[in-house]
Amino acid sequence: MLADIHTESLAELLAQVYSEQVTPNGPHILGSSLGRGDIVEIQGGPSSGKTHLLFHLIIDCILPSQHAGWADVAVVFDMDHSFNIIRLNHLLLSRLTRAGGLNASAAESVAQQSLKRLLIFKPSSTLELAATLSHLARHHSSQFSRQKIGIVAIDSVSSRYWPDRFVAEQMRSSLTSHIQPGSKHVTSLHHMLLALESFSRTHRPLIIMTNWGLHSLNNSAPSFYRQHLQPFPTLPSLRLAQSNQSTEINMLLPHPKSMPSLTSHITLQNIDTDVRCNSFETQGGLVQFAMLLRKSGSSVVKFTLSISDDDISVIDQSMCTTLYQ
Repeated sequence: MLADIHTESLAELLAQVYSEQVTPNGPHILGSSLGRGDIVEIQGGPSSGKTHLLFHLIIDCILPSQHAGWADVAVVFDMDHSFNIIRLNHLLLSRLTRAGGLNASAAESVAQQSLKRLLIFKPSSTLELAATLSHLARHHSSQFSRQKIGIVAIDSVSSRYWPDRFVAEQMRSSLTSHIQPGSKHVTSLHHMLLALESFSRTHRPLIIMTNWGLHSLNNSAPSFYRQHLQPFPTLPSLRLAQSNQSTEINMLLPHPKSMPSLTSHITLQNIDTDVRCNSFETQGGLVQFAMLLRKSGSSVVKFTLSISDDDISVIDQSMCTTLYQ
């Protein structure tokens, strides 16, 4: 009987109460689609706008409230060591002068204060990422005790895909003849996801993971991509790709119930790949991208984004219910 009673730590309870009482407005690009406690995957091919979208979400987080920001700390894990802080600062200054109406000097002052709320780590492996996530709460309490962590971003979660896969294949070969029936090996990616889920339970930031898009699920465009990372979170309403894996690979995967779940999935594609469009538009330095936002259920919201050197904006939005099952 006692085993059936739901239990949670005090930290989890306080995080839940706090997030319900003080939920920031969603990012300006997506309105109220994303918020505190969400776990989001942004997937797309090369040059599809993943990091550019992430830049603007980070800006929403670190800007002070008087400039339509959250005034929270943003933590970025730069997995491929290519995060462009100069580009982020340029977009931040552009936002302040264009939308905030500040002059150059005032914008520079606000930008400098905002960037103090940005924390960047550069792990060299997935295990190092997992270890850093495990100690992030302690670092936060010592360095930013009076500020909330609004965003935790991993860019890109696929960066260590090939080294991790090589290690997993080696372990699978060595374990196949020795592993006990029903037992599973915990991969470095699984360690990372468990640490991420633990931090999400206690601090409830908006978690964003950018991910490669390697194989489209169908020939239409834009389309969702097949998940190449295993294990990896998925939307609760979707069937796990693990169900089609072989017995040997399944020995390396955790039980789905031990995995965090996505609350939103975003796919980005250059609109040039959309067969329904006549041409690739670059008028005035603008590039258009299609963004598919899927939450629980089968409905999909399609956005058309216009990305320039200084901004990103939504120029069209429509609901799709059957195209991207």
